[in-house]
Amino acid sequence: MNKIQLCALFLFVFVCCLAQAPHAQEREKALDDFFSTISRNGEINGSVLIAENGKALYQKSFGYTDVQNKILNTPSTLFQIASVSKLFTSIAVLQLYEHKKLNLTDLFSKYFPDFPYPEVTVYQILANTSGIPNNGDVFVPLWRLNRDTIFTINDVIPALKKDKLPLNFQAGTNWDYSNTNYSLLALLVEKLSGEKYAAYLSKNIFIPAGMKSTFQKTSGSNPYSHPNVAYNYAWPFISSMTPARVDSFAVNEYKVQYRTWPSEGDANIYTSVLDLASFNQALFSHRLLKQKTLALVFTPSTRNNGKKIILQGLESEIGLIGDFYWGFGNRIGVDSTLGKIVWESGGLPGCRANIIQNLAKHQLLIWLDNKESPSAMDNIFGALNIVNGRTTSVKKAKQQAAACYARSLISEGEDAAFAKLIAMAPDTANYSLTENTLNDLGYEFFNDQKTDLALQTFRAAVYVFPKSDNLFNSYGEILAKSGKKEAAIIMYKRSLLLNSKNDDSKKALEQLEKK
Repeated sequence: MNKIQLCALFLFVFVCCLAQAPHAQEREKALDDFFSTISRNGEINGSVLIAENGKALYQKSFGYTDVQNKILNTPSTLFQIASVSKLFTSIAVLQLYEHKKLNLTDLFSKYFPDFPYPEVTVYQILANTSGIPNNGDVFVPLWRLNRDTIFTINDVIPALKKDKLPLNFQAGTNWDYSNTNYSLLALLVEKLSGEKYAAYLSKNIFIPAGMKSTFQKTSGSNPYSHPNVAYNYAWPFISSMTPARVDSFAVNEYKVQYRTWPSEGDANIYTSVLDLASFNQALFSHRLLKQKTLALVFTPSTRNNGKKIILQGLESEIGLIGDFYWGFGNRIGVDSTLGKIVWESGGLPGCRANIIQNLAKHQLLIWLDNKESPSAMDNIFGALNIVNGRTTSVKKAKQQAAACYARSLISEGEDAAFAKLIAMAPDTANYSLTENTLNDLGYEFFNDQKTDLALQTFRAAVYVFPKSDNLFNSYGEILAKSGKKEAAIIMYKRSLLLNSKNDDSKKALEQLEKK
């Protein structure tokens, strides 16, 4: 290459760098505007990291890791990542596969002879095509017998045997999301490695990946014994004025139960956005799995007949990305317009975790949150569109209209709250409102002995959703329990007019008319 050619090459590179710099700045500003809006709407309390080709495009933290002591979230804060933990379980199993400790086609009963589903394979458990019932069906009946019990992964097989629960479908013929599958895989990792699951992850994934602070919570342990762990915050009620620490209240059985279920395999890894960025680099530089094995993680699951299983995007959370396949511990977008998009989301009371990888463009988006955010999944896919220059496809961060209505009802009274609800209901660009949330709010007020607020809520709800037979049924129930028999009869009749097959309304109406 002569001097003229060399100078031309340097000039070309310099011009390219100048051209890319404003583009990067524009994306960073667009991302900051986007997340600042989400923050103003109270929809984020955590940390975000967005990178491309191993370089950070955007990184910012919002809110508090400890509200009481005003300790701010930082990029090093450790968050509970719920079901995103399943990706690590998949990698652990595939590491054992690489070391010829197992075959994916092996029957699970090969390693656990008392496993009550002898036809189920390791692959089907990884692929969520096993038909094995979910944790709730397995452990709730046992938990109700003894509510102080804390279950471990060693209790999973005995629990499945005790209740003699049938498979939800013939193994390999369908797909169903089951946390039990991944608890069983953690048990398999322990059996084949001879190590406790948490110790295996630390030795074979966290340390090699440079995840300096990450840990797996074990059943019954206190995660806050580790430094820099964020407390989880949630709204005790829809009508709550401020969120509270999850470990200080129990709104319903689920918020208690999840603490007693097995911790390992399906959830309860605590990590930071910085550690997850290190993990991403280690994964794709093949420090954790060989390239051929890693490809299995991002390969769509299939039925026994070899056909891929396409799953419908969830309208409330991931409708923005549309339909998907299930890989091993992650989802794979069917739409490849932006590239091959793989992701997983996780949620437990008081926390949300989302990680997206664009394998084609080497993009990584991480959002970890220690407060419940109903629109988190929509929003992180909005950020993915911004990164790829599709700003017209970005959804606005929405506020929860039922919660806004509830707070207005408490602080401003019925007329002001009703007016606010009427304004919010058609504004679907800025507010999310469903009949179920208003229904839940009405019962919440009634169960809290705030009958007047319950009746006001149902009165407003049937106005906004005049075709909901369920809301008229609920309104009738609260009226009847409040001694307003005649009004209750009218509501039950309206419910049946809308849906003649509403058996609850039929029975309630018959009982009232007999009286």
